[in-house]
Amino acid sequence: MLVLSTLHRLLSQVIASPGLHTAVLLTPNGQLVSYACDSTRSKDDVRLVVGLSSEIWLEVADQGVGMVDSELGRILVLGVPDTAAVSYPGLEKSPANSANTEPAYAKPIMLVALSATDAVQWEDLEAKGRELTEHLSRPVAKLRGPLTAAPASPPSPPAARLGR
Repeated sequence: MLVLSTLHRLLSQVIASPGLHTAVLLTPNGQLVSYACDSTRSKDDVRLVVGLSSEIWLEVADQGVGMVDSELGRILVLGVPDTAAVSYPGLEKSPANSANTEPAYAKPIMLVALSATDAVQWEDLEAKGRELTEHLSRPVAKLRGPLTAAPASPPSPPAARLGR
């Protein structure tokens, strides 16, 4: 299970590296789950990183990693891998992956975005991001079943009672 205080603490540890100023956990739709940033960054900066990260992911989802230089610095976006051995009823493996242990639902349900200054090398930023995504993969994988089983839209409210 993901606990927000634990997530924040983990993301804060990631930005302790020099030059790395923002770490974000978000959904592929661009919904912010948790973040940590240094004191020089505002909540608006974090929102910009989330928005850019979501857009970047739309462009590079099939590649699994996105890297962009922006006004906010370097932004790296990675999908949190679904590597935990969690099975969910009703979800089948694709025929192409039948010999493989990789499930058909390989689309990540969470993304990690890291933003850093130009002083941080892309290789170092990616290594830090991969380490973080591997750490998060097990708890995030446990969410796949409940999130995919959740209704796509909220149920409609009961008929309004008129004449009260």
